[in-house]
Formats: sequence, structure tokens, C-alpha cells
Amino acid sequence: MHTERVFGIVGGTGPESTIDYYRSLGATWRRRRPDGTHPRVIIDSVDGGTVIRLLGEGEYPAVGRVFGAAIEALAAAGCGSALIASNLGHMAFDFVEPSPSIPLIHIVETARDAAVAGGHRRVGIIGTRFVVESRLYPDRFEPAGIAIVQPTTTEEDTVHEIYYGELLDGVIRDESRRRIVDVIGAMRARDGIDALLLGGTELALILTEPSYAGVPILNTAQIHVDAAVDWLLEGSPG
Repeated sequence: MHTERVFGIVGGTGPESTIDYYRSLGATWRRRRPDGTHPRVIIDSVDGGTVIRLLGEGEYPAVGRVFGAAIEALAAAGCGSALIASNLGHMAFDFVEPSPSIPLIHIVETARDAAVAGGHRRVGIIGTRFVVESRLYPDRFEPAGIAIVQPTTTEEDTVHEIYYGELLDGVIRDESRRRIVDVIGAMRARDGIDALLLGGTELALILTEPSYAGVPILNTAQIHVDAAVDWLLEGSPG
């Protein structure tokens, strides 16, 4: 007897990208299975304001407990797999407590696999200061032979301020997009990057094209969603 798969999303950090995840998951499903069906998805939206503050303070065990409770709630609701819809949230991934009873799809690992498949070797990263300056991406990309390249401090500040001052609140400005694209162009000219990671899921709200300044974009949120749909389709009939 076939049992329909149910996927879980831990959202809320922040709400705008959680909405984008849900929308993208549905659109990706329909593109890959255009038969009028829809995927089964359950979202547990945590208190993003508190979680982001704790992450900024490096209180990863506390965040791990918040995520752990959400994941267990998703499992109890019938989800067979889940993801945390946040790059920054993955800094607490190894601190999730209790140990998840369902498999989780890691955003950095899916992004690494996409970079490898694309043949990229020198990848820039932009996002919040916390993610860009962390070892979250280098620790998983470097063993695969891919260098992670950071922007300058000034460029990093530009993106961080747009992220916290606008994107987390769903504010999208053309001028801010131009400023971010200028950063991408500068990284290409100076650092020779062959792709750019969106190291923050809200960046997918403002950078919607497959490339900017001649640099292919690795949309980590969409890559994450693609992996979720892979899992859902594995359990679908037909």
C-alpha cells in the first residue's frame, strides 16, 4: 500500500524567505510533475526574532533546542524528512537537540553538490556577516576542491546592512539590487570567482536571475527546495 510522503519545513528565520520556500517548493513540484497534484508540506514557524538574536550572539545550543522541538513536532505530525529554511540557522545545525528522529536536508551540502555538478572551483559568497565570516561553507566546500571567496569588509557591510535593514522585512529596492550586483562584479574582477553563493535565503528575493555581472548564481534556497522535491518525488506513485 502506498504511503504519501509529507515534508517538513522549519521556518520563521525569517518569515519572508519561509514564504518563498513554500512558493518555490510548490512551483518546483508542478514543473517536475505537471499533473495537477500538490506536495504535502507542513511548516513549523519558530520565533525568528529570538532565534536570529541568539544566533548573532553565538548561542547555538539554545537555537538547537528551538529547532529540535520544531523538528520533533514535524515528525509527530507525519513528516518523513525536513529542512531548516535558513542559511544562518545552519550554524546551529550540529547543536539540534534532541537528535532529529527524521532525516534533515542540509542547505550547504546541497549547495556543494550543485557547485560540484556545475564544475565550479572558485565560488564567492555573500550574505549576513555571521555566515560570510564563518566556516559553515568552507568546511564543506574545501574538501570538494572548491575555494570559498569572501567579499571585502566594505562589500560585506553593504550586503549585511541591506539584508537586515530591508530584506528581512520583505523590502525590495532596485537601488539595493544594483549595489549588490556591484559587489558581485567587483568580486569577479578582483577575485576571479566563477560562481556566487547566496549565503542567505532572503537574497533570493532580490536576486532572481540565474546570473549577475556575468557570474552564475547558486541560489541556495532553490537548491535546497530542489532536494526536498527530490525526496518527495521518490515516494510518489507514477
